[in-house]
Amino acid sequence: MIGSLIRSFLWFSGPTLLTTFILILGHTWKLHFHGWEHILEYNSSVFYVFWHENMLPVLFSHRGRGVGIIVSTSPDGELISRVLKILGYKVFRGGTEKRGRRAMQELIQYGKEGREIAITPDGPKGPRREAKRGTLVIAKRTRLPLFAVKIEANHCFRFSSWDKFMLPLPFSLIDITIEEPITELNEKTLQKALSN
Repeated sequence: MIGSLIRSFLWFSGPTLLTTFILILGHTWKLHFHGWEHILEYNSSVFYVFWHENMLPVLFSHRGRGVGIIVSTSPDGELISRVLKILGYKVFRGGTEKRGRRAMQELIQYGKEGREIAITPDGPKGPRREAKRGTLVIAKRTRLPLFAVKIEANHCFRFSSWDKFMLPLPFSLIDITIEEPITELNEKTLQKALSN
């Protein structure tokens, strides 16, 4: 009985607690953007790609913009999905095993409407820092300019997960670098653009 109540509490309050944690922590960071002028040239109708491990600073910095993003249908994905919705993202549910193609089609349609979209090309399960071909399919079908986003924090903790997920510590200096759009849409160019 008690265990069931605890699980119910975490199910309903977990997303709110995690979102609150992200917002409080994020407001202590010192975010420095480099290359943001490239995004402004396209009136924010763009396609962002960044490694799975670096998502937290970007999720904080781009909250409330309605950025479209795919989240897996796993239990962890359910929690992440609910957090992202609170933060103001447009979430499409799908993964490599279930509903992945449909989610990709929905994201592509959202991008075609001139909205910002984003993806982690090595997610949701890796291998770490190996870009998958689906990213290029989305870029070609939406015809949105593709921007590689690089994120570095001067103080961070890294989890022992497959992606070595980065948690910037309070008051960290975080550099978010956005270079010119990728014009050659192939795996080698994408991989190189994301490499630090």
